Amino acid sequence: MTIQIAPLAALLIIMGITVGISVFKYTARAHGAFGRGDLGTSIASGAAVATLLALLLTPGFGQPTVPAAPPVVPASAPADSVR
Repeated sequence: MTIQIAPLAALLIIMGITVGISVFKYTARAHGAFGRGDLGTSIASGAAVATLLALLLTPGFGQPTVPAAPPVVPASAPADSVR
C-alpha cells in the first residue's frame, strides 16, 4: 500500500525532525549532570516549529473565510396557492 504525503507536510515533518535533533545535540554538549541531552525539550521544540510552520504555510492563513456559495433563499409561494 502506498501512502501519499503532500509536499508541504513532508517539509513540515523534515523541519520538525531537524530542529528536534539540533536541540538534542545542543543540550547533549552541556557538561556535568545535564550532559545527556534533553529529549523532552527536543521533542517539544520540534513540534512547536512544525506547528508554527503549518500555521504560516497553510494556504489561506490570516485570510477571512469566504463561503463557497451564497446562501440559498427558498422562493416564497404565492398567496393564492396556499390554503
